[in-house]
Amino acid sequence: MARQHTVVIADHRQVTPRLRWLALHVPDLARDARPGHALLVWCNDPGDTYRLLRRPLFVAAALPEIGQVALLYEPDEPGLAWLARRSPGETLDVIGLCGRALLFTDRQRNLLLLGAGAGLAALIFAARFAPSHTAVTLIAIAGDQDSLPPPFLLPSAVEYETIVNSDLMAAGVAVLQPATGASPLTWADAVVAALPRHALAALGKAIRAVRLRQPRGFAHALIESPPGCGFGACGVCAVELRSGVRLPCVEGPWFDLREVRD
Repeated sequence: MARQHTVVIADHRQVTPRLRWLALHVPDLARDARPGHALLVWCNDPGDTYRLLRRPLFVAAALPEIGQVALLYEPDEPGLAWLARRSPGETLDVIGLCGRALLFTDRQRNLLLLGAGAGLAALIFAARFAPSHTAVTLIAIAGDQDSLPPPFLLPSAVEYETIVNSDLMAAGVAVLQPATGASPLTWADAVVAALPRHALAALGKAIRAVRLRQPRGFAHALIESPPGCGFGACGVCAVELRSGVRLPCVEGPWFDLREVRD
């Protein structure tokens, strides 16, 4: 169950002109963190009531041997800009771990990760956490090169491909249904995607076009939560899926792609 923690910043650095890597010393969370878990970070000075809502950030890495978890984020709004000014040795007020973990199975031998934006942090963790018998390919899409995670954040065994294209749907379709050559969907036995909702719908169509069917459990989609309570009480993150209204902050962030409406 998610709890409130006061954590010490162990490391905080810029890894691209847009992205920052934030390592926190919190041994109990480092032991329990799994891909898809998030921390709710209070991005505010004591006594300041300007930024009331905590910012949800996906865990990008867990290093239990040194008691650290790491977050990858872009300071593209006032709350995260405040966070970007924090230095090692300072403390943060966080709530975690929030959300449900992505589960791996023994049948997954070729894992395809496809993502863009804030959800890429969760995919990086998935690539780092995948079982040793699983071959992992991560395809990252961004509008510019500076928004792409650098390769050194991934294990050397992971195949990492990047695409620079502001049209995420067009980029996704181009890589999944190429004009020449084989689609990665032909060899993948599991797909995990962190994409905007319209691009997730396009992914579902591509799977059905390439594989002729989309079996349950073959593809999972990450649905991000906006700033909110993180406990399912406020309902601001509610999304309508085929099975009904769901709360990504407590029932997600991973959902079977078949549940996402076209």
